[in-house]
Amino acid sequence: MDNMAYLQQIATPAGGGTKQPETTGKGFFSKIFNVWTALIFGVVIIFLIIVIVLSTVFSKVDSKDRDLMTRSYFAAQYLIDGTFRDYADEVKNSDIRNMTASLKGVLNEIILNESSLMLSVYGVEMRDLEESGIALDEKEKNSDLNIELENGRLNGLLDRTFLREVTMQIAYLISYQSECSARTKNKDIENFSVKAESNLKNIYEQFYNFKSPTI
Repeated sequence: MDNMAYLQQIATPAGGGTKQPETTGKGFFSKIFNVWTALIFGVVIIFLIIVIVLSTVFSKVDSKDRDLMTRSYFAAQYLIDGTFRDYADEVKNSDIRNMTASLKGVLNEIILNESSLMLSVYGVEMRDLEESGIALDEKEKNSDLNIELENGRLNGLLDRTFLREVTMQIAYLISYQSECSARTKNKDIENFSVKAESNLKNIYEQFYNFKSPTI
């Protein structure tokens, strides 16, 4: 073998063919594809999280009128069945007793209509909510109210205490009706809440502005 043939032999790859340079095209596009896939996947996950959060928020807002009706219903019921039953007849001032009788009429209307609306609009019986957090919260508030009234009675200040505390309870009921009418999307609920708020405001003015030298 001459020198030229030997040099050609050692320059040829072992496989006998010419070695082709490796292409990096496939690896490059694979990397780009993986980056975009990760970005798209991340955006989709974020979008789904936002949708879930917004759905939860709007769901809570949509049920707010129902919660307010529940709160108003039980506040009215406990006032009549607890507070007024035990203390209204103990009040000495006849004008306060007359105002309380008018308030009881408004509260009975609230109880009747909110029970009916809850059933017709949401298919829920109010009596089924007696152990709910809202009902129990209102029951506790009424218990605290009755403790205040009992202290007033024991100290010979029932009329003054009754006037002050019942005025505050009416203010709470007004706020429930006002917020309910603003929140609800149901026209029947809105109409009744506006009416109940107006009736309560009339009674509130009587209690708030009441003056008597005897108390």
